[in-house]
Amino acid sequence: MSKLVVHAKMMIDGVSDTPKKDQLISIEDGKIVSIEEYHETNEEVIHANVVAPGFFNCHVHIMEPVGFGANKEFTLME
Repeated sequence: MSKLVVHAKMMIDGVSDTPKKDQLISIEDGKIVSIEEYHETNEEVIHANVVAPGFFNCHVHIMEPVGFGANKEFTLME
């Protein structure tokens, strides 16, 4: 079982109208098992300024050189 504990100084949950401050997120085997007010714990904690759902890495390295032409369209560069 893998366990990860994150202290979110600010957490945007995608449900509430306002962000929540100082939340402790416990993750086990890749699934969130609890979110509670931050408190001291014996677990190793990762401290994050902001935690929000739905973001993923859009930065990729494509094997071919690419860029934007003068017409602002994404094209393969030759």
